[in-house]
Amino acid sequence: ARKLFAHVAGATARPSSAITEALSARELDVLRLLARGLSNVDIARRLYLSEGTVRNYVSAVLSKLEVSDRTQAAVLALRYGLVKLSDL
Repeated sequence: ARKLFAHVAGATARPSSAITEALSARELDVLRLLARGLSNVDIARRLYLSEGTVRNYVSAVLSKLEVSDRTQAAVLALRYGLVKLSDL
């Protein structure tokens, strides 16, 4: 899986500033944690939020990044350097 992520993360589709400008600071926090494979419950615990609030943030992140699932969002986070492979 690490090799696959490394391969996919190699090609850049748009500047990373487009992502950081599109997402709020809290949405970026959620994106980084979901890219590491954390569940909504785990993200909620780390950020001191309710699970429902995290679910809303995840939905907003997916919508703003125009992706259909968490895996695609994680790939974008890797591609744009928001998460390093060593963090996974």
